[in-house]
Amino acid sequence: MSQTVASDAGDRTAAPPLPNATRYLCAGSYLDSRFRTHVLNEILGDRYRAVAPSYGGTDLTPVVAHSLRAERMALIRDGLTTVLMIVFLFTVPWVVVSWMFILLPLALLTLPRIRRGPRLVRVLLVIWTVVGVAVPLLTALGASVIGGLAYATRSTFDLEDGTFAQEGVALPVVVALIGAGVLLNLLFVFGPVLIPLGYRVQRYFALAVDLAPGSDGGRVEESLWRSDRMSYVSRAQWGNIALYGAENPFVGAGRIHRSWSITVEMDRTADGANAPSPTPREHVQIDPIDLHSFVRQRLLEMRDAVPSAPERVARLHINDHLAVRGTFARLDWERSATAQNWGGQSHPLIDASSGLPHFTASPETVVAAARHPQGGLRHYQRVTIGAEAPEVRSPAGHLLAPGEDQELVVSAFIHLAVEGRMLYTQFVVTVLPPVRDYFHIVDELPVLTKPGVVWRALVHAPAELAADAMFAPGRLVRTVVRMARANRASRNPARYPVYPFGARLSVRELGAEFREDRFTQILDADKYSKLIERRLTEAVLDYLEAKDVDTSGYRAQAATLTNYGALITGGTFNGPVAAGSGAHATQNGSGK
Repeated sequence: MSQTVASDAGDRTAAPPLPNATRYLCAGSYLDSRFRTHVLNEILGDRYRAVAPSYGGTDLTPVVAHSLRAERMALIRDGLTTVLMIVFLFTVPWVVVSWMFILLPLALLTLPRIRRGPRLVRVLLVIWTVVGVAVPLLTALGASVIGGLAYATRSTFDLEDGTFAQEGVALPVVVALIGAGVLLNLLFVFGPVLIPLGYRVQRYFALAVDLAPGSDGGRVEESLWRSDRMSYVSRAQWGNIALYGAENPFVGAGRIHRSWSITVEMDRTADGANAPSPTPREHVQIDPIDLHSFVRQRLLEMRDAVPSAPERVARLHINDHLAVRGTFARLDWERSATAQNWGGQSHPLIDASSGLPHFTASPETVVAAARHPQGGLRHYQRVTIGAEAPEVRSPAGHLLAPGEDQELVVSAFIHLAVEGRMLYTQFVVTVLPPVRDYFHIVDELPVLTKPGVVWRALVHAPAELAADAMFAPGRLVRTVVRMARANRASRNPARYPVYPFGARLSVRELGAEFREDRFTQILDADKYSKLIERRLTEAVLDYLEAKDVDTSGYRAQAATLTNYGALITGGTFNGPVAAGSGAHATQNGSGK
């Protein structure tokens, strides 16, 4: 195993522009506190945890660096909000109660558990919010109107003649007094929101510069880049070993779009000599490495052997992917080792000098994993296609349509296992959706005027402002606890018989939309899935036929899978048929 890869953080003195997906995720660390918390817990919560692979060129290092800076800034915001609440709680407690009554339902509506929960709960919270906002508004308006009218119609007592004299006040003065009264009452009622609003406005102005299109992400403290953990993260994200901590061996690649498997007998020859025999039939010897190389060559021809640039799949890349469950049982390891003494480490996937998981496997390790399909280190050939739309030019060279970054990443994982006189082909396609639309605001802010930026901060996601205010005390405690844990000495995995080294979450997946947000993206995912699938199937068939293996069974299974597994047998069926992810069917007319 090796912990050296070609891609390294390098010298960032003259850093190149950040990729769009990386830039959006950096912005998300300031815009979404839950996203930021998940990122820091996953990447920095345990220095011995593996890192999920990065897809689509997303760089984790600036995302984590911006998350740390955003956490420190949010700590100041939450601290000021908490102090304000404590002061009012001990001086004017009824004001804090009114804040809770007005802002709490709005804050609860931002919680994912509430948004995905029963609709009745959301309806009740909306009603509570409307009542909570309407009551203080009407109260403030009524009190201001009464006060203004009272001031306008006030009278004075004349001591000389003992009578009251009415003093007239101009109408504009009355209106100004009423408006000032309403404004003061609203500032008093919605006071806790002012601090989060000021924080958001300040961040919007900074994001418009630091994370504008074409920027390098701004300056981040150099100590962040030089830290041991960040150095490990910057290299491990590009490795070919995926130590997964949950159930998904394809962590970081997105949701599973399609999967199937096909088996074929290696002792069934094409010449038909398959009659019953008292002795085992001769079977064809197949080297999975040779088959993988043949499949890789056929797939790379989609990119390298196409003379016409518009027909070339230029964004196709192929790498090895070794998936292994990251929870290691190590009862035979020395448990008396100190935090810095790793002499007792014995697991081959753990670096004995640092205690950190390996992230890059040597070619010899890849070959061994492919030839041992029953082992815990499973080998896949990973085919990745980015969905960046290239520019379109006329035959004369005129630009007709500029290129477009759709942020979609389609990955295909191919597993070929030779065991039990059989060949097993497994095909899994994953789709990594675009980054959340909210994080794209950094593309809009640079062109706005200063009043426009302030207005955008005010009207965008007002419920989040209420959440920032109401949840400030709890978030302040969690942040302080997390920072304290990060600064204390890490626990020594060698002291535990079982330790979870595996990556649990992917930063890119955390910041992604639930699924593709445009129908063309869905079509692109389906297109590249079928292109790779057909190329793989035909390559395996050509290889087997060259080895004189009977491929009739393989062809039958492949034909069944072509229609996403739809198989209709017997009788007559007159209705529409739909199968597969997101499939639909429509029948026009009577159907008779």
